[in-house]
Amino acid sequence: MSLPAIASLLKQHMGLHSSTVGSGTISQAVERRMRDCGINDIGDYHNIISQSETELNELIDTVVIPETWFYRDRNPFSAFSDWVRHNWLAGSAHTPLRILSVPCSTGEEPYTLAMCLADCGMAAADTHIDAIDISSTNIERARQARYGNNSFRGGDLRFRDRYFESVGTRFQLTDAIRQRVHFEQANLLEQDFSTGRAPYHVIFCRNLLIYFDRPTQHQAIDRLEQLLTSDGILFLGHSETSLLLERPFSALEFPRCFGFRRAEKESRTDHAPASRNKPKAPRKRDRLPVTAPLPFAEVEAGKELHTVETGDNDVLLQKAFRLADQGHLDEAARHCETLLQQHALQADAHYLLGLIREAAGNSAEAERMFRRTVYLDPTHYEALAHLSVICRRQGDSGEARRFHERAARVQRHNRGTG
Repeated sequence: MSLPAIASLLKQHMGLHSSTVGSGTISQAVERRMRDCGINDIGDYHNIISQSETELNELIDTVVIPETWFYRDRNPFSAFSDWVRHNWLAGSAHTPLRILSVPCSTGEEPYTLAMCLADCGMAAADTHIDAIDISSTNIERARQARYGNNSFRGGDLRFRDRYFESVGTRFQLTDAIRQRVHFEQANLLEQDFSTGRAPYHVIFCRNLLIYFDRPTQHQAIDRLEQLLTSDGILFLGHSETSLLLERPFSALEFPRCFGFRRAEKESRTDHAPASRNKPKAPRKRDRLPVTAPLPFAEVEAGKELHTVETGDNDVLLQKAFRLADQGHLDEAARHCETLLQQHALQADAHYLLGLIREAAGNSAEAERMFRRTVYLDPTHYEALAHLSVICRRQGDSGEARRFHERAARVQRHNRGTG
């Protein structure tokens, strides 16, 4: 029994598409759990997780990497608050506003929603927030509601003064906000997930679908539609909006919030989710443009995929870039990993893997790949530019500026101006 069999079991149980986190992440998680269990044979460990849901959940907790913070990507929360003030409250609703956050990770998102509602003047009795995650470890940490500095990013942290108390080096969320959120461990993909749940007026499901293959993505969207009221609002991650193209949703007019109102197909307008433009296939030795996001795989279930070939490094690398351009991210990642097994010092292979992880929303792994790229090639402009953006998102303005300046120097040198 091998690692692919365990990856297949994870996909079956939680829909995880291995290329989005990388085989190395899964391998490290398996090795850690085998050490903790005192097991030396991977076949024995596969047998255990096939029979023990407890150990399978422990492995899931180890694989899942929470990457979140309060008010992450502020526009969705600004759009949510705007909708609450001008639509929900203006309509004088007589029922509690029901909200779902899935996956809730370690609680930053649902607690942010609770703070937004408090800022809008809504009483706790008039709202209901369900926060759900597959990881029991995440749920336990969320219920404790005690956070370190990494959960507070960006320049505006006034909410921390209003709703948190300093406890040593950490910050404890006030009970008034904690009590607004109901946490639960559950799996969105399980058949009985919707059983007994009343519809929600607002659902936040951001950057979950990127970990699934296409059939599982649509299965998840079907479930979310089932849980949403007839005129409800659905917030997705920016890379997931194309999944709504053929569904009865129209985009909210709030800029870059990636929120969509459920509507009948005939009432859809030009505000429907826009189709993602795929970047052109790169010429030999070209790198993908920094501004061109990679699309997600459109491979049909059962369609035969290309096999990973060995041979000329340049040919293998160009094929990986071409597959990524065509949307076959899983295959592109496998080609990169095959190339790196043969030649670990190939900077562009690390860079492409970074693009794939970033497209999947796995910024921690993307950052690691980009840093490896510039270690191997200090003049790699695209990786430097990506690292500048990632550091800025993390609130590290000093590091972001340094990467930006390095990228600018490389660009001037390439133009022959300095």
